[in-house]
Amino acid sequence: MLDSYGFDATLTSILPIGLVTEGLRLDVAFKGTVVEGELSGASITGVDYLLVRHDGVSVIDAHERITTPVGNIIAAHAQGYITAPFEMPPLQTLTDPDFQWPDVELNLHGVLTMQTAVPELSDLAHTMFGFTGTVNVATGVLRLHARSLVAALAAAG
Repeated sequence: MLDSYGFDATLTSILPIGLVTEGLRLDVAFKGTVVEGELSGASITGVDYLLVRHDGVSVIDAHERITTPVGNIIAAHAQGYITAPFEMPPLQTLTDPDFQWPDVELNLHGVLTMQTAVPELSDLAHTMFGFTGTVNVATGVLRLHARSLVAALAAAG
């Protein structure tokens, strides 16, 4: 069973969808490489259908595709939150083409699930992963570490 993994990625685009009732919707695309765990060397691509709420908290709804070096494909779905260590500007400001994000790491955390059709990796569908990480929108650097909650419970028990 995959106990943990981590990846380093780069934000490749940020597409403002616009202001919605709940806040500001952005599509944030990223790509990178798995750098920790049994999946090391796999490539990862994804899109976070991000919602920046009026209170400044961002809601993660990321869909990822992990491709191992031998071509196996794993789908991952991450849900969680991003918190900023500063007061967020008015949401409309974030859609301004001249807006510059501050050069600061934003903390993220949440849970993710995985699916795959690869029999040897089918146990990925039997756990949830808790994750933490950071994203720096100014530099485009995204780092994430995830650990199986089943493995964490077994280690604690």
